[in-house]
Amino acid sequence: MIRRLDGVNPMTTVLKPAATFSEVFGNAAVFTGRSSPNASRWLPKDEMALDALSAAQLSIVGDMITVCAAAASTLDGLGLLRDAGFPIQAHLYRYRNAAEYLELIKRLCAEGKSFVTQHVHAETDLPLSSCLVKPQALSFVNNKAHLARFVQSENLPARQLVPIAELETIRKTMRFPLVIKAITDESTGGGVDVRICRRAKDLRAAAAYFYDCPCVVVEDYLDIRGNLCLNYFIDKEGGIVYLGFAEQVSDDEGRYQGNWIEDSSCADGIVTAGREVAGRAFESGYYGFMGMDVAVLADGQFKIFDLNFRANGSTPALLYAENIRESFNKSVMRFRRFTGTGDYRQMLKIVYRAMDEDIFLPLASCDQIGRASCRDSV
Repeated sequence: MIRRLDGVNPMTTVLKPAATFSEVFGNAAVFTGRSSPNASRWLPKDEMALDALSAAQLSIVGDMITVCAAAASTLDGLGLLRDAGFPIQAHLYRYRNAAEYLELIKRLCAEGKSFVTQHVHAETDLPLSSCLVKPQALSFVNNKAHLARFVQSENLPARQLVPIAELETIRKTMRFPLVIKAITDESTGGGVDVRICRRAKDLRAAAAYFYDCPCVVVEDYLDIRGNLCLNYFIDKEGGIVYLGFAEQVSDDEGRYQGNWIEDSSCADGIVTAGREVAGRAFESGYYGFMGMDVAVLADGQFKIFDLNFRANGSTPALLYAENIRESFNKSVMRFRRFTGTGDYRQMLKIVYRAMDEDIFLPLASCDQIGRASCRDSV
């Protein structure tokens, strides 16, 4: 195992998250952050991205049993997280590919294990009876057609539900640019389910892209001055805890690129609106982590344009933000994904140097080559 490649002892700082999955769900259930291979039309297809999904919450699952990609849980990778100060306590079950993943969760189901999932799975992969949060509830709260059931009308962007066959006619009643979103009971993420249309040809391309959606959401493209993600968790009894917010970074096509996290407060009206959303979600059968995407406009108004009932990209960083500020005296943090062309060990050397300088903390990593040598569980 690589431990500080320069021979320096690991960090002595032990970081503590503000909340963990095991505090919400207990430690007897199995957590899986990966999507089902049979229900992932609207999620990234890159295998490394899917491996990363399985490990993105390792620092906040607590002591739950966790299903994780071998590439994201090598001994070096887990050592890196522990050296960074993260308490990695989960009992891990590893898989090397999608087929092994399905075999593994079916085996654990046969052993009587219950599951907590980030993403909806096909019932053939994960029976309803094995899910603590029922897939019907998870699908319902995450379906973009249902946004108005959770958000007050004055806090919604102008939006319509449009049959896909009629999408190209929408320009008669709405002006460009427009945002088109898939309506689906499957999980969505990474901007795969969203298209921004600035002209007629974009609308034609969107109609072809969303061909298998009977209907889509069409929203006004907002002039956003602040793009926020507020995080909450909802416990089994319906108690709601506000965890903080992060400024979201997106590219020109609306694809998520990370977050900025500062030691600042969010407007009370936005936080209260999120609590109301969380309460309605609990009434619909959901509990667990929740992210609420909010656009702050030039006139100070805000619009809630997306809800994600799962731990979000910013959730681990937010849960550690206060502890990191105290331990490292950092008031501003950037959360993002890094990729490289070198091998994993070269990357580790760079990461450890950055850790030594107190400018970098890794929340997860992937070694596509090293996964071959991993045991099934640890």
